[in-house]
Amino acid sequence: MSTPFTLIQGGLTQGAPAADAVSLRAELRHPASLREPEVEAWRSLMARALDPSVYADPDFALTMAQHLADGQTLAVLLVWQDGARAPILRGALPLRLPAHQAMAGRARLWRLPLAGSAEAAINAGYASAVLRAALDHLRGSPLHLVDLLWPDLRPDSALAVALGEAAGGTGRRLTLAEQAAPRAAVPAPLTLPAGRTSLERVRDPARLRDAVEHFLVLDARRGADSLLADPATATAFRVVTRRFAHRRQACVDLVRRDGEVVAAAIHLATGRHDTIWRQAGLCLAQAPVSAAAPARIEAVVTVERAGTVRAPRQRTDLRRLLRLRA
Repeated sequence: MSTPFTLIQGGLTQGAPAADAVSLRAELRHPASLREPEVEAWRSLMARALDPSVYADPDFALTMAQHLADGQTLAVLLVWQDGARAPILRGALPLRLPAHQAMAGRARLWRLPLAGSAEAAINAGYASAVLRAALDHLRGSPLHLVDLLWPDLRPDSALAVALGEAAGGTGRRLTLAEQAAPRAAVPAPLTLPAGRTSLERVRDPARLRDAVEHFLVLDARRGADSLLADPATATAFRVVTRRFAHRRQACVDLVRRDGEVVAAAIHLATGRHDTIWRQAGLCLAQAPVSAAAPARIEAVVTVERAGTVRAPRQRTDLRRLLRLRA
């Protein structure tokens, strides 16, 4: 079921502390409303990101929002700094908003499908100021937000530190909770057929499409949990690989035994940061026993500053720009 969705674009200009010496402004946008210059600014931000992740890349996040929103109310919180020639994007936070905007609720950093974690793109060196501007904008929005939930944080990450600084510097309450580790996939047994083994890495965009189909055929052996079992998921998967391949930032590893593809892996990259996104087929190497997933925490920061009262908003000050369906 689709949900009516209204967003107020624009926002307050946020003055960062003197130590940061930056002035930022935030806006809350529907993913479908972003135009190519804004998407390109997001791509450029990835090269300056504090904690780079392919899942925070617009070609990944916006594709998931387009194909796998599943009726959720989604938005992207963009934080800009005005530049001499053009605004500079300092932060992009994909959010899931409460379904009922008339009631107080909680915004969540969106855990994107096919990613396994919630990610945001925040400019290194500006993280605390970006998060303050984001929280202040959410406080001033007409969405009746109470908290911002941020899952999948690494406790020792620079992003977690910046979130603590942003909360403490504005008198907001920040609570942390341990987060259960994701369930590890059980690798398939190593049962290679007899014959010669070869490895091919496909980078050429024209050939990568066929390599992706080889991957999907292998993945389909998982049955109901496979990508092909859900047409929307399979479409999103193909679109992401095509977009990254167009940028020459995707490749597919194919392992053949006597010409038959028995294993495959999809690589995506943001700048120099390569990630093995998905694997299918036989497990060709066992991970070391000590290689456990890093610990994660879930943070909740209040949107309201401590000791402040939300001022009544004048409806005449609001400009409705979008009425879309998520």
